[in-house]
Amino acid sequence: MVCAAPLQYQTQAIATCCTYCQSRGTWYISCANGHVVCDSCHNQETLAQVEAILFQAVSSSPLEISEQCMDLPILPMLGCQHAFIAGGALIAALKNSGAFNLTNHDIREVLNRTEKQAHGGYCGLTGVCGVVPALGACVAVITGSKCGLDREQRLTMELVSRVVRAITELSGPSCCKAYVRISLEVAINFLQATFALPLPNPDTAICQHMTKHPHGCRKTNCPYYPQSQTTRRKEVQP
Repeated sequence: MVCAAPLQYQTQAIATCCTYCQSRGTWYISCANGHVVCDSCHNQETLAQVEAILFQAVSSSPLEISEQCMDLPILPMLGCQHAFIAGGALIAALKNSGAFNLTNHDIREVLNRTEKQAHGGYCGLTGVCGVVPALGACVAVITGSKCGLDREQRLTMELVSRVVRAITELSGPSCCKAYVRISLEVAINFLQATFALPLPNPDTAICQHMTKHPHGCRKTNCPYYPQSQTTRRKEVQP
Protein backbone atom coordinates (compact mmCIF):
# COMPACT_ATOMS: atom_id res chain seq x y z
CA MET A 1 0.00 0.00 0.00
CA VAL A 2 2.90 2.35 0.71
CA CYS A 3 5.70 1.44 -1.69
CA ALA A 4 4.56 -1.84 -3.34
CA ALA A 5 7.55 -3.73 -1.92
CA PRO A 6 6.97 -7.44 -1.14
CA LEU A 7 5.45 -8.25 2.24
CA GLN A 8 7.47 -9.99 4.93
CA TYR A 9 5.74 -12.18 7.52
CA GLN A 10 7.43 -12.23 10.92
CA THR A 11 7.37 -14.88 13.64
CA GLN A 12 8.17 -12.32 16.34
CA ALA A 13 6.21 -9.10 16.85
CA ILE A 14 7.69 -5.80 15.69
CA ALA A 15 7.00 -2.79 17.92
CA THR A 16 6.57 0.23 15.68
CA CYS A 17 4.05 2.75 14.34
CA CYS A 18 1.57 2.43 11.48
CA THR A 19 2.92 4.34 8.49
CA TYR A 20 -0.48 5.95 7.89
CA CYS A 21 -2.12 6.77 11.23
CA GLN A 22 1.01 6.59 13.41
CA SER A 23 -0.74 4.39 15.99
CA ARG A 24 1.84 2.44 17.94
CA GLY A 25 1.54 -1.29 18.40
CA THR A 26 3.09 -4.67 17.68
CA TRP A 27 2.82 -6.08 14.18
CA TYR A 28 3.79 -9.24 12.34
CA ILE A 29 3.63 -8.01 8.76
CA SER A 30 5.83 -5.36 7.16
CA CYS A 31 7.16 -4.68 3.69
CA ALA A 32 10.77 -5.16 2.68
CA ASN A 33 11.35 -1.45 3.30
CA GLY A 34 10.04 -1.62 6.84
CA HIS A 35 6.63 -0.01 6.32
CA VAL A 36 3.83 -1.26 8.58
CA VAL A 37 0.11 -0.65 8.07
CA CYS A 38 -2.37 -1.40 10.87
CA ASP A 39 -5.47 -3.48 10.17
CA SER A 40 -7.75 -0.47 10.37
CA CYS A 41 -5.85 1.53 7.75
CA HIS A 42 -5.24 -1.55 5.63
CA ASN A 43 -8.90 -2.54 5.48
CA GLN A 44 -10.94 0.66 5.53
CA GLU A 45 -11.11 1.54 1.81
CA THR A 46 -11.79 -2.03 0.74
CA LEU A 47 -14.36 -2.65 3.47
CA ALA A 48 -16.27 0.47 2.48
CA GLN A 49 -16.80 -1.02 -0.98
CA VAL A 50 -17.54 -4.49 0.42
CA GLU A 51 -20.13 -3.08 2.80
CA ALA A 52 -21.82 -1.20 -0.04
CA ILE A 53 -22.28 -4.49 -1.88
CA LEU A 54 -23.54 -6.28 1.23
CA PHE A 55 -26.12 -3.64 2.11
CA GLN A 56 -27.38 -3.35 -1.48
CA ALA A 57 -27.38 -7.05 -2.37
CA VAL A 58 -30.70 -8.71 -3.23
CA SER A 59 -29.41 -12.23 -3.86
CA SER A 60 -30.08 -15.08 -1.41
CA SER A 61 -26.92 -16.86 -2.57
CA PRO A 62 -23.96 -16.28 -0.21
CA LEU A 63 -21.56 -17.47 -2.88
CA GLU A 64 -22.92 -15.06 -5.47
CA ILE A 65 -22.56 -12.13 -3.09
CA SER A 66 -19.07 -13.19 -2.02
CA GLU A 67 -17.85 -13.53 -5.61
CA GLN A 68 -19.11 -10.04 -6.36
CA CYS A 69 -17.08 -8.77 -3.41
CA MET A 70 -13.98 -10.77 -4.33
CA ASP A 71 -14.04 -9.33 -7.85
CA LEU A 72 -13.52 -5.81 -6.51
CA PRO A 73 -10.34 -4.41 -8.10
CA ILE A 74 -9.31 -2.86 -4.77
CA LEU A 75 -9.36 -6.20 -2.93
CA PRO A 76 -5.92 -7.79 -2.43
CA MET A 77 -5.44 -11.45 -3.24
CA LEU A 78 -4.91 -12.27 0.43
CA GLY A 79 -6.02 -10.51 3.58
CA CYS A 80 -8.56 -10.46 6.38
CA GLN A 81 -10.96 -8.44 4.25
CA HIS A 82 -12.02 -11.90 3.09
CA ALA A 83 -13.30 -12.71 6.58
CA PHE A 84 -15.67 -9.75 6.38
CA ILE A 85 -16.72 -10.89 2.90
CA ALA A 86 -17.51 -14.43 4.09
CA GLY A 87 -19.50 -13.44 7.15
CA GLY A 88 -21.12 -10.48 5.45
CA ALA A 89 -22.16 -12.47 2.37
CA LEU A 90 -23.73 -15.22 4.47
CA ILE A 91 -25.73 -12.94 6.77
CA ALA A 92 -26.77 -10.70 3.84
CA ALA A 93 -28.01 -13.73 1.90
CA LEU A 94 -29.95 -14.93 4.93
CA LYS A 95 -31.51 -11.48 5.29
CA ASN A 96 -32.48 -11.48 1.61
CA SER A 97 -34.03 -14.95 1.91
CA GLY A 98 -36.43 -13.64 4.55
CA ALA A 99 -35.12 -15.98 7.25
CA PHE A 100 -34.93 -14.87 10.89
CA ASN A 101 -36.27 -11.36 10.15
CA LEU A 102 -32.74 -10.05 9.73
CA THR A 103 -31.88 -6.44 8.88
CA ASN A 104 -28.83 -4.43 7.89
CA HIS A 105 -28.24 -3.99 11.62
CA ASP A 106 -27.51 -7.73 11.80
CA ILE A 107 -25.04 -7.45 8.92
CA ARG A 108 -23.30 -4.68 10.83
CA GLU A 109 -23.25 -6.81 13.99
CA VAL A 110 -21.54 -9.70 12.17
CA LEU A 111 -18.94 -7.32 10.73
CA ASN A 112 -18.30 -5.81 14.17
CA ARG A 113 -17.78 -9.24 15.73
CA THR A 114 -15.53 -10.31 12.88
CA GLU A 115 -13.33 -7.27 13.42
CA LYS A 116 -12.59 -8.48 16.96
CA GLN A 117 -10.96 -11.71 15.78
CA ALA A 118 -9.87 -11.32 12.15
CA HIS A 119 -6.32 -9.94 12.13
CA GLY A 120 -3.84 -9.95 9.27
CA GLY A 121 -1.36 -12.85 9.30
CA TYR A 122 -2.85 -14.60 12.33
CA CYS A 123 -3.92 -17.63 10.26
CA GLY A 124 -0.24 -18.56 10.21
CA LEU A 125 0.51 -17.41 13.75
CA THR A 126 -2.36 -19.05 15.64
CA GLY A 127 -3.87 -21.45 13.09
CA VAL A 128 -7.19 -19.58 13.08
CA CYS A 129 -8.31 -18.02 9.80
CA GLY A 130 -10.52 -14.96 10.25
CA VAL A 131 -13.20 -16.56 8.07
CA VAL A 132 -13.85 -19.04 10.89
CA PRO A 133 -15.09 -16.60 13.57
CA ALA A 134 -16.86 -14.58 10.85
CA LEU A 135 -19.12 -17.51 10.00
CA GLY A 136 -19.44 -18.41 13.65
CA ALA A 137 -20.69 -14.87 14.24
CA CYS A 138 -23.44 -15.44 11.65
CA VAL A 139 -24.79 -18.50 13.46
CA ALA A 140 -24.46 -16.72 16.81
CA VAL A 141 -26.49 -13.76 15.54
CA ILE A 142 -29.32 -15.85 14.09
CA THR A 143 -29.55 -18.12 17.15
CA GLY A 144 -28.88 -15.48 19.80
CA SER A 145 -25.87 -17.42 21.04
CA LYS A 146 -23.91 -16.07 23.98
CA CYS A 147 -21.98 -17.47 26.92
CA GLY A 148 -24.16 -19.56 29.21
CA LEU A 149 -26.59 -20.81 26.58
CA ASP A 150 -26.87 -24.46 25.54
CA ARG A 151 -28.06 -25.36 22.03
CA GLU A 152 -27.30 -21.94 20.56
CA GLN A 153 -23.64 -21.97 21.54
CA ARG A 154 -23.27 -25.62 20.55
CA LEU A 155 -24.65 -24.93 17.07
CA THR A 156 -22.26 -22.02 16.65
CA MET A 157 -19.27 -24.11 17.70
CA GLU A 158 -20.41 -27.02 15.53
CA LEU A 159 -20.35 -24.91 12.39
CA VAL A 160 -17.01 -23.40 13.40
CA SER A 161 -15.47 -26.85 13.83
CA ARG A 162 -16.63 -27.90 10.36
CA VAL A 163 -15.33 -24.72 8.77
CA VAL A 164 -11.92 -25.20 10.41
CA ARG A 165 -11.67 -28.72 9.00
CA ALA A 166 -12.68 -27.61 5.50
CA ILE A 167 -10.13 -24.79 5.49
CA THR A 168 -7.41 -27.08 6.81
CA GLU A 169 -7.92 -29.43 3.88
CA LEU A 170 -7.34 -26.55 1.44
CA SER A 171 -4.23 -25.18 3.15
CA GLY A 172 -0.70 -25.22 1.81
CA PRO A 173 -0.16 -22.43 0.95
CA SER A 174 -3.14 -20.49 2.23
CA CYS A 175 -5.64 -18.90 -0.13
CA CYS A 176 -8.23 -16.55 1.35
CA LYS A 177 -10.50 -16.77 -1.69
CA ALA A 178 -10.59 -20.57 -1.59
CA TYR A 179 -11.28 -20.39 2.14
CA VAL A 180 -14.27 -18.09 1.58
CA ARG A 181 -15.74 -20.45 -1.02
CA ILE A 182 -15.31 -23.72 0.85
CA SER A 183 -16.45 -22.19 4.14
CA LEU A 184 -19.64 -20.83 2.61
CA GLU A 185 -20.37 -24.22 1.06
CA VAL A 186 -20.01 -25.82 4.48
CA ALA A 187 -22.18 -23.14 6.08
CA ILE A 188 -24.91 -23.47 3.45
CA ASN A 189 -25.10 -27.24 3.91
CA PHE A 190 -25.13 -26.87 7.69
CA LEU A 191 -27.86 -24.24 7.74
CA GLN A 192 -30.03 -26.09 5.24
CA ALA A 193 -29.87 -29.22 7.37
CA THR A 194 -30.27 -27.49 10.74
CA PHE A 195 -32.92 -24.90 9.94
CA ALA A 196 -34.36 -26.07 6.59
CA LEU A 197 -33.45 -22.71 5.07
CA PRO A 198 -34.24 -21.86 1.45
CA LEU A 199 -30.64 -21.07 0.50
CA PRO A 200 -29.54 -22.02 -3.04
CA ASN A 201 -27.39 -25.13 -3.24
CA PRO A 202 -23.76 -24.18 -3.80
CA ASP A 203 -22.30 -24.48 -7.29
CA THR A 204 -18.60 -24.91 -7.88
CA ALA A 205 -16.99 -21.51 -8.31
CA ILE A 206 -14.30 -21.02 -10.93
CA CYS A 207 -11.45 -18.86 -9.68
CA GLN A 208 -10.18 -16.06 -11.91
CA HIS A 209 -7.51 -14.78 -9.51
CA MET A 210 -4.87 -17.53 -9.65
CA THR A 211 -2.09 -15.45 -11.19
CA LYS A 212 -2.28 -12.90 -8.36
CA HIS A 213 -1.36 -15.32 -5.57
CA PRO A 214 1.91 -14.11 -3.98
CA HIS A 215 2.75 -17.52 -2.49
CA GLY A 216 1.81 -19.59 -5.52
CA CYS A 217 -1.55 -21.01 -6.52
CA ARG A 218 -2.24 -24.66 -5.60
CA LYS A 219 -3.58 -25.14 -9.12
CA THR A 220 -5.05 -28.62 -9.62
CA ASN A 221 -4.95 -29.23 -5.87
CA CYS A 222 -7.64 -26.58 -5.54
CA PRO A 223 -11.23 -27.43 -6.56
CA TYR A 224 -11.74 -23.88 -7.82
CA TYR A 225 -8.83 -23.87 -10.28
CA PRO A 226 -10.25 -23.59 -13.84
CA GLN A 227 -8.18 -26.40 -15.30
CA SER A 228 -8.39 -28.60 -12.24
CA GLN A 229 -8.52 -32.32 -13.06
CA THR A 230 -9.52 -33.25 -9.54
CA THR A 231 -13.03 -34.42 -8.88
CA ARG A 232 -15.36 -32.05 -7.13
CA ARG A 233 -14.74 -31.94 -3.42
CA LYS A 234 -17.31 -33.96 -1.52
CA GLU A 235 -19.85 -31.78 0.15
CA VAL A 236 -19.45 -31.79 3.90
CA GLN A 237 -22.36 -33.78 5.30
CA PRO A 238 -24.51 -32.10 7.91
